[in-house]
Formats: sequence, structure tokens, C-alpha cells
Amino acid sequence: MILVAGTLIAKLISAAFKIPLQHYIGNTCMGIFNSAYQYYTIMFVIATAGVPVALSKLVSEANALGRSQEVKRIAKLAGITFFSFGALCSVALFFGADLIAKLSNNPMAIQAIRAISPAVFFVAVVAVVRGYFQGMSNMIPTALSQIIEASGKVVLGLVFAYFAGVKGFSDPIKAAFAIFGVTVGEILAAVTMLFYAASATKKSQANNLNDHCRSYKELFRVLLLTVIPVTLTSSVTSLTTLIDTGMLVRRLQEVGYTLEQSNALYGVYTGQAFTMFNFPQTLITALATAVLPAMAGAYAQQNHTMAAKNMGSAMRIAMLIALPACVGYIVLAHPIINLLFAEDASGLVDKNLGGSLLMVLSLAIPCVALVGLTNAILQAIGQMKIPVITMLIGGMCKIGLNYFLVGNPKIHIYGAPVGTLACYTLIATLNLMFLRKYIKLPKIGKLFIRPFTACIGMGAAATIIYRLLADSLGNIAVLPAICAAAVVYAVLLVALNALEKDDMLMLPAGKSLVKLLRL
Repeated sequence: MILVAGTLIAKLISAAFKIPLQHYIGNTCMGIFNSAYQYYTIMFVIATAGVPVALSKLVSEANALGRSQEVKRIAKLAGITFFSFGALCSVALFFGADLIAKLSNNPMAIQAIRAISPAVFFVAVVAVVRGYFQGMSNMIPTALSQIIEASGKVVLGLVFAYFAGVKGFSDPIKAAFAIFGVTVGEILAAVTMLFYAASATKKSQANNLNDHCRSYKELFRVLLLTVIPVTLTSSVTSLTTLIDTGMLVRRLQEVGYTLEQSNALYGVYTGQAFTMFNFPQTLITALATAVLPAMAGAYAQQNHTMAAKNMGSAMRIAMLIALPACVGYIVLAHPIINLLFAEDASGLVDKNLGGSLLMVLSLAIPCVALVGLTNAILQAIGQMKIPVITMLIGGMCKIGLNYFLVGNPKIHIYGAPVGTLACYTLIATLNLMFLRKYIKLPKIGKLFIRPFTACIGMGAAATIIYRLLADSLGNIAVLPAICAAAVVYAVLLVALNALEKDDMLMLPAGKSLVKLLRL
């Protein structure tokens, strides 16, 4: 829940960046910004994606067995390895910007790619520190670094974008200035994490109950065997998104749109619809991050009952977030987008496009939640290859659908969310089929049926309140509609007995909530 709180705060801060940024620089520049960000994403995934997961797994296992000296050795080895690799990836991204932009047929993104390239190294620093403390079941550094990253991005990104606008720079240069805020945010987070780690190391006391400590060579082998499958799993998603980035802009041009129009359409999809779509996912990702060391520690001690209990609680909490987000976006997508984002002044895109794309994307939210959790659980119990295979199958499905659907002039950008929905539905189904062979899955009633029933009542309440107030309040009516929906949803969850006592005890002030609800 510390991670959920930190992620929520960071996401709210990030919204304070992307929403006003879109108002200020427009959809075409946002398309350039998001294109460069996706190229950066694949590089930092290659450099660091498996690091927090692998470190948290290895550290939690060693810690559970009382091997404090091995914990220190793992952290030192990871720092040397991944700091170096992160620096190499930063250099490759900077000098490869021309080639990347050329291959994606988007030369407007070159400056922005170079502006964000140094961030890869600093992400590597943050990833190592996060992984170590997550393995020690200390989620504060991860939450803290997320907030610092987001704050730096907001303040400096908007300042840089404002400066570029005042100077009258072109869209590519404005996007480069804006995205440089991400780089500075990562620098601030890295410095903070290093200070935190140094302070925590001085205060820590060894608890070496087991003198056994593997050699650096053996730990390096185990570390790579853990990092590589996790990185491959994450890389499939990022690589698919990267291919999408180049493909979408290219395919839109092939069906008759100009480069500027293609960037504008892509900017609406990624800057508006996908921004809102990702909001609930970040909270669920935090749950997946937290459940992995807990699952790994339980398995290291052969406590399969505790592992199943942790998994069940994580899945139920994830669905309590994902299902209402899905239904809420379906019934309120258009007013949410219209309230938060500026209408395209250039006239290059339809004003209702963002809401329509979000409605389709929202259907994928529960499946994305299950994919994130099941991937983490499979990795925690040692089934590293399964997520790689299922993510690869889903990624191929997404790329194929996007190519044909976006290339259809009657469908164009609407093909992208359809591909996303099909991709994650397939992956979630495959993951659950594999997972049930290794661990008992939670009952479907409390996992899906009861929360979804509550969501139907919630959606009806949101629709009624919005329609009653829309004529007098306009798009602002969405705010009281969301508040009313939240109250109705909470009441229905209790009435339908959709909450588990153990799940509530995981929450802040859980004991008080259990007493209040008499669970």
C-alpha cells in the first residue's frame, strides 16, 4: 500500500505535467514527445527492467534464509554491472537517434530522443537501489523515487517547454525541451536514492543467521539467469510498443495522412487516451511489485499456503481497482477527456477522438491488471520462461492487428486500441492457464462477479448524475458523477460481501476498517 500511495501521488503529479503540456504545445508536438519517449522506454527496459525484480527476488530469498553477507554481495554486484550497462545504453541511444528516427519515418523526433538519452543511466541507478530495498520489504525508496521523478518532470519540463515556446522554437525543439524534464527528474531521483542508500547502510545492523555466502561468480550467474527472462518479458511489451510507435505513424501516412496529421492522431491516442488508460494500471503495477518479494520469500521457505494467500489478496485488490476503472471510463470517457484536455486548435483531429479511443482501451484494463500480476507471480515462483512466451505471443497478435487495422483508412487510429485489447486478453488467458498448474487460484465469485456487479450499479449512478447535471455544469459535471459513483461502489461492495477480511487488513488503517465494516 506504500507503493500504491506513492504511485498514486506520482501519477497525479505526472497528470499535472501531461495535461497542461498538451494544452500548451498541442497534439502534434505531443506526438513527437511520446514517440521519443517510447524509443527511450525500450532502451531503459533493456538496461534496467529486470533489475528491481531480480534483485528483490534474490535479496528477499537470501534475507529470508538469514544470509546478510550475501545480500550485500548481491547489491554490490548489481550496482557494478547495471550502472555500467546503463551508461552504455545512454550513449547508444544518443548516437543512434538519427537511425531510429529514420527507421520510424519520423525525423521530427531526433532532438527529443537525444534530450532524453542520458536518463537511461540514471534510471539504472534508481533501479538497483529500488530492487535492493524492495527485497528487504522496504517500499519507501521506490515510492519516494517515483514522486521525485514525477515532480522534477512536472516543474522543469513545463518550465523548459515554456521557454521554448517563448523563444518561438519549432515543434521538434519544443518537444526536446519538454522531454528534457524527464531526464532531470531521473537525475534528481538517482541522487536522492544514493543518499538514502548511504544513510540506510550506516543504520543497518547485520542479522547473519546463516554463514553461507555464494561466490561473486555464482551470484553473477544467478543474477543474469533471473534478470534476462524478466527483461525479455518487459522487453516484449516495450518492443511491441516501439514497433507500434513507428508503425502507427508510418501506416497513417500510407493511408493518406500527412506527417503532421499522423503525429497529431498519435498524440491524441498516446497523450490523451493512453494517459488516462495507464492511470489505474500504475496502481496495479505497484501491487505486482510488492507481491513479488513476498511470494519469493514464501516459496524460499516452502510456504505455499502463504504464497497462495498473498496472490489471492493481490488479485482481489487489483480487480477492485481495475473493474470500476473500466466501467467508469466506458460511461464517462468523453466528458473526462473534454474536461482535462484541450481541443485540437489546428483542426487536424476530431474533437471526440480521445474519448472514443479511451472507451475501447478501457475494456483492456482488467486484462492488463491480470497480466501484470500473473507475470510477477510466475517470476516469483521460478517460472521465468512462461511470461516471456505469453508476452511474445500477445505482442505478435498486437502488431499484426495494428498493421492491418490502422492500415485500413476506415479504421485508421482506432485499430490501435483494438490491438491492445486483443493482445492483453490473450496474454491474461494464457497466464492464468499456466498459473493454475502451480498454485491455487482465488474463487471467481469474489474475484470478478461480485465486484463487477457493484460496478454495474456504480456505472448507472455515474451516468444518471452526469446527465442530470451536464446541462448546468457542462463537463465539470463529471466530478460529482465520479464522487457519487465511488460512494455507490463502496456501499455495493459491502452489501455484496465482495471484501475479504485479510485484504482489508493489508490496507492503511485496516483494523479500523474491519471493525467498521464488521468483517
